[in-house]
Amino acid sequence: MSDIDDLETIDEETPSMPAEARDLVEAIRDDTADTLQLAVRYSGEGYDIVYLRADIDEQFSDPELEEQVETLMLKGHGDPPQEGALFNFGSLNATMRFYDESLVVHFPTGEWTGLVFVLDQEAESLLDIVESHIL
Repeated sequence: MSDIDDLETIDEETPSMPAEARDLVEAIRDDTADTLQLAVRYSGEGYDIVYLRADIDEQFSDPELEEQVETLMLKGHGDPPQEGALFNFGSLNATMRFYDESLVVHFPTGEWTGLVFVLDQEAESLLDIVESHIL
């Protein structure tokens, strides 16, 4: 469906992304090409699948994939960039959800916009990325 090089457009088309999130997105793009399953850019009006690995594309019908992407977007909307009680923490730059088989990384870039990456569950390479960019 798309090529890993299509992820280059994320930087150009998401100018409001915080620098910390941009660095982490770049690391995911560069260091996880083999484990990346799906990359989605969304806004209040809809979404674009920026990258979809061939085996994942074959695994789901179009309606099933649409349902998964919409669920990922809804999860992202549940974690707004600014949250009243936690406002003193600053802006939310990313969330990670670990599942048995996959890892979902969400970057809110605005109130109704964001990026979602789904990766194979490979904790070792992800830990390196997180340690070098967040911890």
